Amino acid sequence: MALALNNMHLKEIRRQLIHLLYGPILVLLHYYGFLTLEILFGVIIGGSIMSLMIKKKKMNSIRWLLSHFERNHHMENFPGRGVLFFTIGAFLVLLLFEKELAYAGILMLSIGDAASNIIGRHFGKIKTKLNPNKYIEGTLVGIILSIPIAYYFVPNIWAAISASCIAMFLEMPNVKIFNFEIDDNLLIPIGASFTLSLFV
Repeated sequence: MALALNNMHLKEIRRQLIHLLYGPILVLLHYYGFLTLEILFGVIIGGSIMSLMIKKKKMNSIRWLLSHFERNHHMENFPGRGVLFFTIGAFLVLLLFEKELAYAGILMLSIGDAASNIIGRHFGKIKTKLNPNKYIEGTLVGIILSIPIAYYFVPNIWAAISASCIAMFLEMPNVKIFNFEIDDNLLIPIGASFTLSLFV
């Protein structure tokens, strides 16, 4: 039992490290012209097909690799869910908003959400009313780390605070449409970028 919990703990840390790195990598690749919307859309299509194949117990080598990062219930129901929704969220904000606003939303998701998860899971004491699996301490740290990111792209302190609060609020509840849970990796960048757009 202790070994299983240890493995889950390590898996979650690896998962959040990927989360922390993925956003800055996407932003840098797009900024320097290596990643276009067309390529990103292709990644989403390819990732969706790969997820389906892994679920059908195919592509075993990739399934084995993914199992070191993915949560167990996602491995069974929707392999690669987190990174796929992250990519869709990045694609949508790059499509809908100015580049700077999109970059802010992607980085706030990457850093704020990961920090919120790590702090909440390992140091949180006060559960949120919206979700018993989320903690106030994690949300506050996520907001604090997101503010300078938002301010860098939109140098208005009220815009930065507002966008950070909205982003971390969207991280808390489990939003469902027709019984399908909408991943916060999709909601956070859209909410953050949209809020910042109201101030420019």
